[in-house]
Amino acid sequence: MNIQIIGDNFNVSQSTKDLVEVKVGQRLDKLLTKFAPEMKSALIHIEKDKFDVLQLNIDMNLPGKEHIFAKTSHKILESGLIDLAEEVEKQIKKYKDKLSNYSLG
Repeated sequence: MNIQIIGDNFNVSQSTKDLVEVKVGQRLDKLLTKFAPEMKSALIHIEKDKFDVLQLNIDMNLPGKEHIFAKTSHKILESGLIDLAEEVEKQIKKYKDKLSNYSLG
């Protein structure tokens, strides 16, 4: 999974990139196994506010013009990434159900 990370007021280090890959990338790769690698990309935006709360959002497009977006805020990066991944997983499962129902009908 190709994930771009943008940080506002937040330093995107190699350890941050590795954490994003483990907590988000690998989970989403499991759901999108039938998609071509070039179709599996996402943009994650991490912003730290003046209270040191992290605002995280993920933005991705899937075939069929399906737009996936999720947003969360946390003090701890790891828990924020887990929440983000869980929300995106729900949306992808709903998208895949819609695809399978469409192909049956």
